[in-house]
Formats: sequence, structure tokens, C-alpha cells
Amino acid sequence: MKRREFVRSAGGATALGAGASATAGTAAAAEGDGGGGGGGKRPDFGGYTDGAKGGAYEDLRGNDEVTVEVGAGSGGLAFAPTDLWIDTGTTVVFEWVGGQSHNVLFDETPSGASVEGYSEVVGSGTTHEVTFDTGGVYKYFCQPHKGLGMVGAVAVGDGVPTKEAAGGGGGEKPLHALGVPIQAHWVGAATILGIAMTVVFSFYVLKYGESPHTGTGR
Repeated sequence: MKRREFVRSAGGATALGAGASATAGTAAAAEGDGGGGGGGKRPDFGGYTDGAKGGAYEDLRGNDEVTVEVGAGSGGLAFAPTDLWIDTGTTVVFEWVGGQSHNVLFDETPSGASVEGYSEVVGSGTTHEVTFDTGGVYKYFCQPHKGLGMVGAVAVGDGVPTKEAAGGGGGEKPLHALGVPIQAHWVGAATILGIAMTVVFSFYVLKYGESPHTGTGR
């Protein structure tokens, strides 16, 4: 094979590998867009739970009853989930699970809402049920540990203010959901191909050098 023909072949192979890599990247990006829970929207709690212990958000609309753990997390100072979206009429069971003593008091509620917190500071094994019959945003806290970030919020119904969720979904997506394994395979194959073609090309040039007849067709 003449050197220039080799260069053309090598260039074509490298371009093919790069094209496959780009295609895989595009497919991975497309798979990651617009997926996941929450449809790209989540309730806007006005920054109330920013920096809260726990920090998890769950969209649990469609459930008649859900559970919020009181005293969750490694330090026992979190509500889990911290941010919650439910339907009107859903009952939330606050379940004390941590080793410390906590209570649940409401900081802000929608106009006309009638909900009661649990003011006694108690420990693990306690439960307190609240049925949210009025739509809107509810913000609550643990009185002894509010300053340590033990706060939470509940959005009730579809008429609540919303914002774009980070990453276009309700929470972080695992790497496999973004198509990373597929992309990694293609990128790895293209990289290995490019290196191999470079090594072969260098060996060919060093061994045979430039010929007076290279590329002349004779």
C-alpha cells in the first residue's frame, strides 16, 4: 500500500471512530434530556429548605398516604424526604426514627388551612398524622433543631408555584440513565483505534520512508 493511500485509509478509519463517538454522545445526551420524575418541574418553596439537613425531594402525588421520617440521616437531624409534593387530601405520617428527641411545628401554611403539628419533644417510636385538605405550600420545622437545618416543606395539589428542577428532573439521575456506559464504550473504542492507527502509520513511515514513486500510481 502506498503511503498516501494508507493516510487516506487511516484518516477514514479515525473519522469513522470519531463519528461513532459523537453519535454515541448525542444519543446519550438525548436519553438524558427530559427524563426522570417530576417532568422537569418541582415545587418552589422560596428557599425555605435550602441548606436543610437531608435535602431529598420526592414527588409522591398519586398516593393516599405517605411517610416522612423525623430524625433521619446520619446525624438524626433531618426530615426525609425534606421536600415533598402530594395531592390534596393525602395523609402524611410523621414517623420519629432518630435517636434524638424532636417535634414538628408548622411555620407557614396556606390561607384557610387547618393543620396541627406535634409540639411535644419526643423520640423514636412516635407517629403523628396530618391530612392536607387545603392546597398550597406548607413549611415546618423541629423547634429544638431548626437552627441546625431541621426543616421541611410540603407542596399540596397542582396549584403550587414551581421551578425548573436541576438537570431537568426531580433529582439527580444515575449515570446509567444518562447513557454513560454506552458512550464510554464508543469513546474507548475510538480512542484505541486512533492510537493503533497512529502507531502503524509511524512504523510504516519509519520503515519505508518516502519513495520517489509514492502516490504516483506507478
